[in-house]
Amino acid sequence: MTLPLGLHPFRVEARLDDKPWGGRLLAGFGFPLPRGRLIGEAVITAPDAIVVDGAHAGSTLQDLVSLNPAGMIGKRGLSATGARNLFPLLVKVIDAAQTLSVQVHPDDDRAPPGHLGKTEAYHVLRAEPEGRIALGLEPGVSAAEFATACRAGDGATNRLLRWLPAIPGETILIPAGTVHALGGGCIVYEVQQQSDVTYRFDDGGRRDSRGQRRQLHVDDGLRVLDLESRPEPITPILLSTGQCRRSLLTACRYLALEKLDLEAGASAAIIASDGPNVVTLLAGAAHVEASHGGVELVAGETAIIPAAADVCTIHAHHSTTLLRAWIPDLQDDIVKAGRAAGAKDEQIMSLAGALPDLRQQVAEPDLVPATQALDRD
Repeated sequence: MTLPLGLHPFRVEARLDDKPWGGRLLAGFGFPLPRGRLIGEAVITAPDAIVVDGAHAGSTLQDLVSLNPAGMIGKRGLSATGARNLFPLLVKVIDAAQTLSVQVHPDDDRAPPGHLGKTEAYHVLRAEPEGRIALGLEPGVSAAEFATACRAGDGATNRLLRWLPAIPGETILIPAGTVHALGGGCIVYEVQQQSDVTYRFDDGGRRDSRGQRRQLHVDDGLRVLDLESRPEPITPILLSTGQCRRSLLTACRYLALEKLDLEAGASAAIIASDGPNVVTLLAGAAHVEASHGGVELVAGETAIIPAAADVCTIHAHHSTTLLRAWIPDLQDDIVKAGRAAGAKDEQIMSLAGALPDLRQQVAEPDLVPATQALDRD
């Protein structure tokens, strides 16, 4: 019998993208790299992601969302996409063997027509001792000074950027409008709004395989640049210990990220919260089970838990580490969960970085319903 679409978890196959700054280290996280290619990104939940399991194997993720938007992404997903039938979270794992371009993303209001903005989060998986991440401009740098450096197109912006060391295990929320760059020697898990809008300020004079420089978007980027945005690493909130160790890494209106470390034989419940979940295994093996079916996962594989699946359980076969991304109910999933774990309100609010989302939820939960958190500007 074919199960109704949207009731059970399924796997998607990561798309492996060649990049001039890519490397070969994603193989260490379970991704099967093709020979002789520099892979910069394992793109996991793009609209063209291929479904691996069940009656809809071979379809794309977008196909399934279009067939059953309510069951696949739910009210919370539709709110996050502005009622577009689009999977709301884009998850990647990035291998930056060399430094990426200096770039910025617009927010929803300033994105091109028909596109979402892009707020994103980095979780550092691995970094060389010299690995670093640029997060905002150095204090005092003016828009005019930065623009002049951008137009040189030769890496002149590097001295104007605020570089922080890349520390494995750290998480950084990067609001739209923040100038940023991922330094060489870093591998990060990235979760973001489902958007492909990137404005490139500076590519360090890099040339592609045909000897051509990549296009810059200086004017577009300057129009959306927030000169004052300087994100800091976020201190996680430990929700549980023992055989199932759960840590909240970041949360805002657009996304939340949680790390789970499970001992062999341990289990963890995942609640859909009327939106989809993305579960990516970094190490180990596990079964993701819902009432209508489940899937087996090993390192490098990802399961989508549709909104209609409601509650799932992850059973670890071996010692397992995974990351879970979802669109949270800020009051129930974050504020109440954090308080139940003994976190202070300041710790909870810091999960959103400089964004006001959790400050509003902590201060006035009755005036700012969690179901409306996704609709605030």
